Amino acid sequence: MDLNFTKEEEDFRLMAREWIGNHLPDTFKGRRQRSTRVERDTWYKALAAKGWLCAAWPKEHGGSGWSLAQQYIFRDEAANQGAPGNDMGVSMIGPMLIEYGSESQKKRYLPKIVAAEEMWCQGYSEPNAGSDLASLRLRAERHGDHYVLNGQKIWTSFANESDMIFILVRTDLNAKNQQSGISFVVSPINAPGIEIRPIRQITDESHFYETFFTDVKVPVENLIGEENAGWTLGKRVLAHERIATGAAEVFRQSLDRVRDLAMRTSVNGHHAIDEPVIRQRLAKLEMELGALKAVGFRSLTQLLRGQMPGPESSIVKLYGSELYQRIADLALDIQGPAAQVWDDPGYGDDSLWSKVAAGTRAVSIYSGTSEVQRNIISERVLGMPKG
Repeated sequence: MDLNFTKEEEDFRLMAREWIGNHLPDTFKGRRQRSTRVERDTWYKALAAKGWLCAAWPKEHGGSGWSLAQQYIFRDEAANQGAPGNDMGVSMIGPMLIEYGSESQKKRYLPKIVAAEEMWCQGYSEPNAGSDLASLRLRAERHGDHYVLNGQKIWTSFANESDMIFILVRTDLNAKNQQSGISFVVSPINAPGIEIRPIRQITDESHFYETFFTDVKVPVENLIGEENAGWTLGKRVLAHERIATGAAEVFRQSLDRVRDLAMRTSVNGHHAIDEPVIRQRLAKLEMELGALKAVGFRSLTQLLRGQMPGPESSIVKLYGSELYQRIADLALDIQGPAAQVWDDPGYGDDSLWSKVAAGTRAVSIYSGTSEVQRNIISERVLGMPKG
């Protein structure tokens, strides 16, 4: 396997680096705090104007026409400069609509995603259906030309900033097994009967929301795929999400910041980076990030062969989420007692590490817990027996 880029691809990298540097708002450069919808929209609109927001999509649906290598290079350069990740419309529901949506649904939803006019959120988890997602109970009863939704979703990220929501619903309460009887629908987040309530997190933020559905009418034309066949679509969306969650380029900047912290922080009268244990941990994290990058290249190879993301995406998600936690934990160990400072402007950006470390605990829970990912890997990737 040749992991080197061609001269043309390296020229593309230089172009991408320069363009991103000229167009990425300064608010993102070097920041660690979560951005707002207004801030992200500025970046998304700049990408949309170039036709680059949905770079990985087929060109006929608004994609860039870039090769997979160019797509990877652009994501890598954007992450290195602190650019926010893609909206769920770009990375999750859009690819699924291209694969499973009707022509009228593609015409309605895809152009607005490509133009950065509609942002999306995900309605999957429920209070009693998290890791066991197939036990979801939000009901969707059909009445003529629409469904009536009643129930609750939880952990709805960015519900307050989104325009649309894609939802897994229960359309058959008498199905033979949990996976049957689930359908996939979409709705405006401001539809009558939808109420969102913020959940205060351990980081003192509220980007997770409870979402309540009370007699919410969803037109039948908003059903994606066939009724009672939504489980397959839901899994396909999760495969795209897990690749994005664990992608190596997402963590590159965090590890670089930890290295910079080690070079600036004094421990026992010298810089932390001169401590053998710190150097060894940094080196180990570099190797682990390189391994994650190699696993990502495996996914690229699958796409080059015309294969869609499958259960192997759980490897990326599991490895990436736990790597992120180890990166944040090293930052706290380097800071020592100073790590107890919580987001204090008087201490600058270094006071954010305790908040970042607390937030990383969620990464190994959302999109499927580490325990669930290990089960998927053992059973569906390695073919090991259950139990």
